[in-house]
This record gives sequence, structure tokens and C-alpha cells, in this order.
Amino acid sequence: MIAGPTGTGKSLLALRLALAAGGEIVNYDSVQIYRGFDIGSAKPPVATRAIVPHHLFDIIEATDEFNAADYAELARRTCQSIDGRGARAVMVGGTFFYLRALLSGLPVMPGRNDAVRERLHAIAQRPRGQERLHRWLSKIDPQSGRKIAPPDRHRVERALEVWITSGRPISEWDRPDDAAEELPAIKIALTLERPRLVEILDARVDAMYAAGLVDETRQLIAQFPRDARPFGTIGYKEAAAVAANELPLADAVAETKRRTRAYAKRQMTWLRSERNVHWVESGNPDASFAAAMRLITEGER
Repeated sequence: MIAGPTGTGKSLLALRLALAAGGEIVNYDSVQIYRGFDIGSAKPPVATRAIVPHHLFDIIEATDEFNAADYAELARRTCQSIDGRGARAVMVGGTFFYLRALLSGLPVMPGRNDAVRERLHAIAQRPRGQERLHRWLSKIDPQSGRKIAPPDRHRVERALEVWITSGRPISEWDRPDDAAEELPAIKIALTLERPRLVEILDARVDAMYAAGLVDETRQLIAQFPRDARPFGTIGYKEAAAVAANELPLADAVAETKRRTRAYAKRQMTWLRSERNVHWVESGNPDASFAAAMRLITEGER
């Protein structure tokens, strides 16, 4: 399992480890699973994916219903198949809730309630409606209000749906018993000094827009409704606003950088709460690779 904040070189390390250790890469990024959402998700190029087998990229459309439980089931089957071939699954991505769902399982929570979802979605569509929903969530469940970013409409609405249908905040259902046994995994988390990481993240955002993020988003909006889930993610939300002439390009770039930095900070917070994580400095890719290989070798003993 390769983890760490966005921009720390997880994909490159995963590729090198897969080549060196007879592995196949399994994605756990919740945007890279969507077909067509390539630039803004920093999806590995097709040529890179041809070097070693890559799994769970480009598996659903923007309008498909897909959640962490769906991911965990699919990823588990994928890992079992890789293991059956005598290979090693190298997990890489940035959606740690997906990873936790795979490794630890998910609590049993209330199922989908279409009537409640329709009511919440109607509120979200009103002026400042999404802000109103997030304030409501923060009032009834402060823990989730802090963890879920206001623009993440789907997670905000799901948290409110669980509270409305069960009478319990979603944070109370948030994690199985810490004593529960996890699937065996070597957890390697990359870290980098914050000033250097911010430089990398800002340059990465500039590169995405230069590579045609707005044009890609414009083409996707022609195929899917703008309220489809991936259009609310970092980069695509801002690029969609540019495509609709709602936001100047310079403002979109600045906001994407701000949200990316905040996301990296949340990822670090999440990882610090995980158990049995081996931290590896990512400033030197060769040194990071050597350290990760040592951890794998020790884990096999």
C-alpha cells in the first residue's frame, strides 16, 4: 500500500515497486476510476499503464452510482485474482476512505433513501444551498463537518441522509472496531517538507491547466450533467466554472491550488490516524524506492 499526500510521487514509486517485486498496480483514487477524467485526476498515461498491469482505472461513467462499499468489493476480488497469479498487489491512490473500506471493512449503515436524497439535492441546488447543508451538518455532527469539505456535495448529503434516516451522526458509524483484524498489508506513506510540497502542488496545478484541463472538462460536460459527482472534485469544479464563463481562468487556477493544498493537509491528518504505517521521506526518489524495498523484504520474512 503506497499512500501519502498528493504530489509526493506515489505513482512513480508504485510503478518502480511493481517492476521490482513482481507486482500489479491497483488504484484507490476515487476520481481516476472515472472514464475520461484524466488530466485533473493526474491519471497515469496509457503508455505507463502498459508497462505493468494496472487495475481499477476507467471503470465507471460519471453518472454511475459507486461508493466505498462497491470499491472494497471490487478491489478485494482484484487483489485475490492478482494473488492467484502469484503476483503482488501494489495499491496506490489518495482516497483513504476507499483503502480503509478494503483493509478494515465498513460499518453497516442505513441504505439509500431516494426521497431524502431528492430533498437534500433540491436544497443544494438553491443559491448558497450547499453552504446551508454544510452548516446543518456541522451543527448536528461537528466531527463530520470538520472532516468533509463544504464543496463535497455527495459526502455532505450522504452524511445528512444517514442522520435523517437513523437519528445517529455518520461519525458514530465511521469505523469498525479498532481491534478488528485488517487484511495484511505493508503500509508505506510518503512524506515531504511542507514548503517543498506546496511548490510541487502549485506547479502541478499549473501543468494541468496548461495540458488542457478546461478543454477536457468542456468535452466531459457535453457528455454528462454538470452535477455528476466528479465535476465537484478539485480542479474539475473550477474548470467547469471557467467553461461556463462563471469564473476567470486565473481565479480558477488560484482556487484549485488552494483546494489542493488543503486536500494534502487532510490526507496527512488521515494518515496519522492509521495504524502500522511506515513513513518514508520522498525528497529523493531513489532513496524512497530503496527504503520501500527494504520494508517489503522485511515484511516477507
